[in-house]
Order: sequence, then C-alpha cells, then structure tokens
Amino acid sequence: MSDIVPAPLRQDLKISKLVQQGELSFVIKEPDKQEYFHFTDAQYEVMALFDGSHDLTKVMEIFNRQSQLYEFDLEDIVELYESCREFQLLRRTKSEQNAALLEKIREERKKKVLQGQGSVLFLRFQLVDPNDFFNKIIDKIRFLWHPTAVKMQVGFLLFAALVVLFQGDRFVQDFNRVYLQSNDGMGYLSVWLIALGAIAVHECGHGLTCKHFGGDVHEMGFLLLAFQPCLYCNVNDAWLFEDKWQKIYVALAGVWVEMMLASISAFVWLVVDVANPIGFVAFVLLTIGTATSLLVNLNPLLKFDGYYILTDVLEMQNLRQNSIAWFSWTLKTKILRMEEEAPLTPSRRERKVYLIYGTLVTLYMIAILSFIAILGYGFVSSQFGFLANIAFIYLVFFLVKKITGSWGETLVNWAKEVFWSTKKRQYITIAGGIFILLALIFWQPRIRIHSSGQVEAPSHIVYAPESGFIAYVGYNESRTMINKQGLPFLVLTSPDLNLAQNELQSSKNMLRMQQQEASAESERATGLRLQIEQSLLDEKMRALLVQNNSLAIAGPEGRWLVEGLPPQSMLGRFYGMGDEIVTLIAEKERFIEVIVDQRDLYLVNVGDKGRIRFAGVAPAIYQATVTMISPVAKLEGIEQSLLVRMEIDLDEQHASPPLGLSAEIIIFGQPTPLWRHFFHTIRKILRADLWL
Repeated sequence: MSDIVPAPLRQDLKISKLVQQGELSFVIKEPDKQEYFHFTDAQYEVMALFDGSHDLTKVMEIFNRQSQLYEFDLEDIVELYESCREFQLLRRTKSEQNAALLEKIREERKKKVLQGQGSVLFLRFQLVDPNDFFNKIIDKIRFLWHPTAVKMQVGFLLFAALVVLFQGDRFVQDFNRVYLQSNDGMGYLSVWLIALGAIAVHECGHGLTCKHFGGDVHEMGFLLLAFQPCLYCNVNDAWLFEDKWQKIYVALAGVWVEMMLASISAFVWLVVDVANPIGFVAFVLLTIGTATSLLVNLNPLLKFDGYYILTDVLEMQNLRQNSIAWFSWTLKTKILRMEEEAPLTPSRRERKVYLIYGTLVTLYMIAILSFIAILGYGFVSSQFGFLANIAFIYLVFFLVKKITGSWGETLVNWAKEVFWSTKKRQYITIAGGIFILLALIFWQPRIRIHSSGQVEAPSHIVYAPESGFIAYVGYNESRTMINKQGLPFLVLTSPDLNLAQNELQSSKNMLRMQQQEASAESERATGLRLQIEQSLLDEKMRALLVQNNSLAIAGPEGRWLVEGLPPQSMLGRFYGMGDEIVTLIAEKERFIEVIVDQRDLYLVNVGDKGRIRFAGVAPAIYQATVTMISPVAKLEGIEQSLLVRMEIDLDEQHASPPLGLSAEIIIFGQPTPLWRHFFHTIRKILRADLWL
C-alpha cells in the first residue's frame, strides 16, 4: 500500500486545536454524520501532507525530514491513512460523494421515523433539528451571557433561595400536599409532564449556550436512559472550542437555566397557593428543578453535566471510560493476580485520577443498581409470584452481563486458575467439595426465623356495671392492688338504685298494711291479689339486690398493676353504665406478638423456643416460648402474614421488661440439615409457594 496516493483533507471539515495539560492535539468534525475525531499533533502534521500528489512512502519521508520531535514508519502512515478513509475525512470522488449523499438521506429518514440509536441502556431518538431556530433567536438574547447579566442572575438566584428558606414551614406543608398526601394518578402524571418541560428548558440552555460560542446544534430528542425517559440536546460542537471554559459553560448552562426557572417559580409559589394550578406548576418546577440539578445533573459520577464539567476542568477526555478500564485492569492484576496488558499508558497524574474516579464510579454504580434491583424485586415479589420473580432475575442477569462485559469470563478463568490449574489444586478442590457436601447433608443446626416486635402484657379492662359514683378504691398510689381479704377491688354507689330500693321498700310496707286490712275483713279475693303483687315486688327486690351487689367489683386473680387515675382522684368520680374505669396490667407476665411471613410458617410450631434481645435492658437476652399462631386479617399484595405470640420466660433474676419496648426476636425451629437451610432461603426468595 506504500504506492497509494492519498487525497487531501476535505475542505468542509471543521478543525479545532485542543490544548490539554500543555499538549497540542486536533479535533476534526465530519459534517455529514456529525462525528468527531481526535488526532495528535504529529498525526495532524502527517494528514496535512496528504495533497493528492505524493504516495505514502513519500509522505513518510517528507514528515520524518521536517519533524524534529517525531518519526513515523510506513506502517504507522498506512494505519493513519486507513483511519482517514474510514472516517471519510479525505476528498471523495464524484461516485463516493453520491454514495455518501444517499447514505446521509437514509440516515435522515431513519431519524424521521424515530429509529433508536445507541445501546439498550442508552437508546436515543431524534425529534427535531433546532439549529435554524437557535440561529434566529441567539442574537436577540445574547445579552444574557454578558458578565453584568450573569451577576444579576446570581443575585436573583441567591435572593430566591433566601425566600424559600424563610418560608420553610410552608414549603414542608406544600411538599407533603403535592408529593406525599396525593393519591391521584393524574397528579403524579402532571408532576412527570411538568418535569419533562423543565428538562426541555434545561436542554435548550445547553443548545443556546453552545450556539452563543459559535457551535451548531443539529439534534434534540428524547432518550431511554436505563429505560427511564429523558430529553437530550446534542452539543458535541463544544468539543471544537479551544477555550476549555467555554466547554464548561456549555455543560453548566442546563443546570443554570433550570435553577433560574426554579427561582422564578419560587416567587410565583410565594403568592399563589399550590391548590391553584399555577401555584402547583410553580412548586413542582421549584422542587424538581432544584433536586435534579443538585442531585443528578451535577453529580460527576453519572454521565451528566457534572461529569463533563469535571472532564473539562481536569482536561482529561473519556475520563469515565478510561477510569473504568484502568480500575478493571488494576483489579485483575493487583487483586486477582492475573497477567494482562495495560489498556492505557497514562501519566502518573492520570493513573491516580483514573484509579480514584474508577473506584468511586464502580462503587456508586454497584450501590445504585443494587438498590434499584432490590427495590424492583421487592415490588415484583410482593405483587406477583414465582414465574414473575424468575423473569425479573433473568432481566437483572442480562443487564449485569451487558454492563460488566467480559468480567464474567474473566472470573471463570480466574476460578480455573485458582482451583484447577495444577493436580495439587484439583485434589484440594475435590476434597473441599466433598467436605462441604458432607456438611450440607449431616450438619443439622436449628433453623432460625428472625422478626421483631414490642413487649405487651395480659390486660383486663374494668367497666362500670351500673351508673354511679366511686365509693371505694382498692389500690394505692403506686398503682398496686391492695387485695385485702373479703374486700372488693372497687365499690360504686348508685343514687338511682338507692332511690329505686327506697321506693320498692315503701311499696312493700304499703302492701303489707293492705294485706293486714284484707285479712281482718276476710276478703279472700283481695288477699290473693295482694299476694301476687307481693311476689312481683319480691322479684323486683331480688333483681335490685343483684344490681347493688354488682357495684362491688372484685379484682381478677393474680398480681396486677392498675392503669388509671390516682385513688384520691377516683373517689367520688361518676361513671355511666359500661364506661371504662381502669385497665389492669399483669405485673409479671409479658409476651411479644411478632409477624411471621407465610413462607416461614411451616418452620414454626407451638412450644418452639426463642430468644429476645432488648437494647438497654439488663440482661439483654430473654428466653421465650411460642404459645399461639393465628392468621392476620390484613393482606399486603399477595402476602399472607401470621401472628405468633411468644411468652417471655421470667424468673426472680429477670426483671419484667417495660411495656412497648422494641426487641429483636429469633425463633428456633427443629434441627434441620444444612442443605434445607439454603433450600428454604432460595425458596423464600423466589416465592416458590406462588407459581403465578
């Protein structure tokens, strides 16, 4: 290929110098596909020698003769030429121009029908080309980037922040009304649509700032970032800016515009209540704009605005990609002791930055993706069954495999090297496997069910049998029952019953006089009638006596503590029939009721022992016994929980734990082979009890 005569560079290319860490390089934009390519200073000097008259050998000789710092061999020149051809940076023949035009038309048609571009986790769809619109309005709003205007915006932003801080109580109340207390699906949809509007303004901020500094913006649309719909604006022309601060301003512009929108919304919210649609929109813009800007867009560990600002400040392009590659190589070579060629040749400063940033990104992404996976699996598991769980786990496995790339194969090769590379290691691995298998079969520890609960005690509520006043109280100031022999616990006196008793006694005396008169006059019929009335009157007297006897309330057997008013306050107090007077709490007996998942039910039986751990109570560990198992009426999704009551074993050495004290509970089941422990855990996670 040394006799190939390369064509010169295309005249419609946009070429920009880039100085990073004192080193000169060049960024070239190919206008048809809107692609950008980075070349070193030496590579660009070679490309400048492509003039259509010298072959590659001659180009190599001219460059090596002119350059005092660099030297290329023919293989390097050929490789650079092939790259220029592949990137379509060289002048094309008429037929090549026609082919490129047809390809460009096909690409534009694809974009018009919303064909997705990118990977499954980063899929974008172009909607509009805003470049002409931005060209029309940029001169009219260019004053917004003037230093004086920027200072005024900073002051306005700080003033809005102070306004919100001084309205903190109202902000919390409205936040609860808009986000926490609303159960209306349309309300959440409205919040989502308003948020998309704020993001659209955010992206326009990027595009207009890029246009202000001389770049073109040919692409705006929406993308699916990890299946989450977002909007985007392609401002890759910022790569052509020679001043790094212009790139930083472009990256920061979206956040800045969104914060200004939030500041304006703060003053609207100040005068309009969120019950009004205008106030509702303003409050959502205030909260969403602030939260997304500070927590998401400025987060340098995510590939949003904060990341690009960091790369421009550090003057290190492809920071995320290179950091992950360097961290991965370091992990393989330093931790796993694998031999692998370094993917990069960074400087000492770059190695340090790559290792720190790669570590932070890896840990952050593991935490975020784990949280999302656990949250999603919890929802699927609570609403569906076994098959849905299997499908969700497969989806997570697919995404993890997609994200980690070749790491799965790397771990397999590492395991082979560690456990199976020599005869000695094979014997050790086989022996270890046999030992683990025997332990799984013959080791039978007690299976454990973990839960939590609060201390409770048997109680007895004392109600007023009749309406009346408290005449006697059978407990002292320390709320301990007196329990004197023959004395009731409480005694009431009822004026109504006393009045009724006096009336009946008067009627009985009157009836006795009438009977004496009838007997003296030998009126037999009258005597019989009076005897009947006497019987009815005696029946009423007996019923009234029963009611009077019920006013003396006897306490239940056992030792009880009283929850109620002091005895002095009780005396003379009136209670209506059926009113609650006091509550009696068992002095020594204590129990805990815990909620057990239905998947653990077959492991728990009445009589099983358990262990209760309290915080701040001596001794911290109590023993308990399962005394009752009953279903819970409340259902959550497909979950059916069960209530297990455990009696706390108390003796003279163990003080009764306070009521309401929280505790962690372990219920010990029967001795079970170790393999069943693992089987139960997997069965529980997968919800094998629910197939649909």
